Amino acid sequence: MDSMGDWLMAVRESGTIQERRKADAREGEPRARRSGGVEQAAAALVPDPGAPDRPAHEWRGLMLDSARTCWGVEVVHELLELMARYRLNRLHWHLTDDSGWRFEVPGRPRLTSVGAHLPRPDYSWYGNILPEKREAADERAAEVRFDGSYGAEDIAAVVEHARELGIEVMPEVDLPGHMAAAIRAHPELGDPRLADVDPADWPHANDLLWPGEESFDFVAEVLEVVMDLFPFSLVHIGGDECKHWLWESDPELVRRFGDGPEVARGSSSGTRDAVRPEAVLRGGPGSGRSGLGARLQGMFTDHARAVLGRRGRRPAAWDELLESPTSGEEVILAWRGAGGVPLADRSGHDWIYADCTRLYLNRVAGDPATEPPGMFGPIGARDILELPAPDSARLLGIQAAVWTEFILDREHLLHQLFPRLLAVAERAWVGPDVEWRDFSARLETETAWLRAHGYLPALRGPG
Repeated sequence: MDSMGDWLMAVRESGTIQERRKADAREGEPRARRSGGVEQAAAALVPDPGAPDRPAHEWRGLMLDSARTCWGVEVVHELLELMARYRLNRLHWHLTDDSGWRFEVPGRPRLTSVGAHLPRPDYSWYGNILPEKREAADERAAEVRFDGSYGAEDIAAVVEHARELGIEVMPEVDLPGHMAAAIRAHPELGDPRLADVDPADWPHANDLLWPGEESFDFVAEVLEVVMDLFPFSLVHIGGDECKHWLWESDPELVRRFGDGPEVARGSSSGTRDAVRPEAVLRGGPGSGRSGLGARLQGMFTDHARAVLGRRGRRPAAWDELLESPTSGEEVILAWRGAGGVPLADRSGHDWIYADCTRLYLNRVAGDPATEPPGMFGPIGARDILELPAPDSARLLGIQAAVWTEFILDREHLLHQLFPRLLAVAERAWVGPDVEWRDFSARLETETAWLRAHGYLPALRGPG
């Protein structure tokens, strides 16, 4: 295949990308200014054409979750084109999670042969979605495949295309938690008490890398590959939702790293049996509140930061990282609303506003009963435009996210993103003084453009 730098995406009336062809240079017009293959009948009206040339925020981003639904590269390229039209300049690409490992690591074929081919999701435990919508998503999930991964050539094409459009790509390898896909591929990386247990019989999620030489070598190996693939100065290392109590329930870890002769709950004899969540006692070892778990997470952060630093890179992470030891070098993505945003703001770290209550576009845009399957907590374009990002000297910018548990095809993805992503673009470029009345008129015009060009087709399937 040709380099994506020479490709132009041709979008059919249906909105699906049918082919790539050689770009014709358009009399030398820069690709980043013409937004590549997203054919434009007129210049975009978002952000406000009358706004200052210099944006309010340098970081104007979108996170795409390819771990839960592995989007074809044509969808990623299409999304880059649309981001460029609206002057968004950071794609945060979420490539690993419990649901799947989505890029190849030389010498580790099982990461994709096993980790990219996991069972379809179990929606039964989701309580933040209407039951009938959960059932609709389950029906749809039975029709689609959840496998897939990206080769080095795929990633190189995405990175080059993004570069030509003025977009930087920040990869994410979520660690040390959310590692169930990697641990299914390499059981030696997870809870040693479950190394010989079938994943169907795991008594807990087994999604934490276990502190030890094998895990630290794995982290270094993976991050070296990531740095080979992605030239951006930041690599996101996750750091969120780590179940510290799993580490603290292991007597061997308590013995090696604990402050005293504590023995983890779940085994009165002190043997190394796997503990179930309900067996953990409040406040003691295994509860996640003894401090050991945070220290162990800090060890992983230190190790990742050192690996990245040797090649001049810097870690980014979710705001939970601030609850474990950090160096101040990490860029924090504050997603937890009333908790994470003020924590990041006063941390002394550079940070990015990514409040889930305002910027998570996997949430429904309106009435959950009439929307396709999506999570509660409706977020409208006006909610985004009027978001209360603080005036902070360390605030780098604003980033939306789309998590894809329930988003299984391109039509649904575009429905979740548009037109709300335009409000993200407007707010990130213009700043807090934007007027809804003025913006809403331009939003209506741009929404019509998106529909006319096949980016907002009618949704298909149940729900």
